[in-house]
Amino acid sequence: MKKVLVLIMSSLMMIAFLSSCTETTQTKDATPTVKSDDGGDFAVKAINNQVSDFAIDGFPGGSSKLSKNEDLENMKKIVALVKPIIDQVPAGYVMQITGHAADYDGKAKQMSVSKARAEKIYTELKKAGVAPAKMTYKGVGITEPISGADLKDAKQRAVSFKAVKK
Repeated sequence: MKKVLVLIMSSLMMIAFLSSCTETTQTKDATPTVKSDDGGDFAVKAINNQVSDFAIDGFPGGSSKLSKNEDLENMKKIVALVKPIIDQVPAGYVMQITGHAADYDGKAKQMSVSKARAEKIYTELKKAGVAPAKMTYKGVGITEPISGADLKDAKQRAVSFKAVKK
């Protein structure tokens, strides 16, 4: 009788243990599209969080050409990373490619060079297969500096990305 009772108790404990060890998996949609009351789009916020650390720098002063192999490789890597993100930009938005400049030369030269830098990356993304309708570009000179770097720092000679309304 004792053996039967021990066997039943052991079986119940095993069943309880196995039922508590079952695994449940939940999948989440990677691109939320719920709109908030203020009209902001969560997908756009998520996209901007993804691209906020992407910047293509290494441009020589006064130029939109990347000449060092490491800078060219960096550009290719970022283009490869940004391309699928641009494909996720929702209708009514585009990926803005923004060219920046360090605080040298005159304002007109800064605007011209920063626009040429943005256009260079825009062209590279088009070559990589991104639809031109999903992108736009502009140069801002030093009016929108890269955070964390002095205005005269070479890191200001860069291109950044942000999803914006059309």
